[in-house]
Amino acid sequence: KTEGFHVTHPDESVRARTARYCEELVRFCSDLGGRIIVFGSPKQRSKLPGVTNAQAWAWAIETMTPAVRLAQTKNVTICFEPLAPAETDFINTADEAIKFARVFNSPAARIILDVKAMCSESRPVPEIIRTSAPHFAHFHANDRNLKGPGFGDVDFRPIAAALRKVGYSGYVSVEVFDFSDGPETIATRSLSYLKEVFAPAEQTGPTRDSEVTA
Repeated sequence: KTEGFHVTHPDESVRARTARYCEELVRFCSDLGGRIIVFGSPKQRSKLPGVTNAQAWAWAIETMTPAVRLAQTKNVTICFEPLAPAETDFINTADEAIKFARVFNSPAARIILDVKAMCSESRPVPEIIRTSAPHFAHFHANDRNLKGPGFGDVDFRPIAAALRKVGYSGYVSVEVFDFSDGPETIATRSLSYLKEVFAPAEQTGPTRDSEVTA
């Protein structure tokens, strides 16, 4: 469990411990042959009482800098995830996440876009995708109802079209929080739906398996 870690904690020793932990995560990812680390962790970044946004911003940058530098040498990309205000009060929009990632001036610092999280913004999801390119390096497909794509009212067709429009070539991963339908059903239906919506207009068959993951 990620207990005792916090990137915006006022205690310098907590931030230092968190920085070392993030570096170890980068090494672990690299050792496994991974290339992407998603940094969501809402509870480990939310501002504690008395901490200003400016302080949180500076401390988060300080804490994450060693991991970003190491990631660049390991060919690993850290993707910072904007999350809804209901989950955290630090970095809620794609624009804020991009601003944060750009501070590091490193190809190892990018963002991830998550459909559920984007649904909390005031702009349409396809618009966020278009304005966030080329700053995102991973993509989470899920519905605002916490289930998989195709299990709710979010239409992924314009989302898929926007991803194609900006030339996104990374993975689209299914992230689910409500498992009541069962893992087999979730994986099967999510993959089938994503293959359908990502298929080119002139293609009637499924898209390549490598384009989506569940």
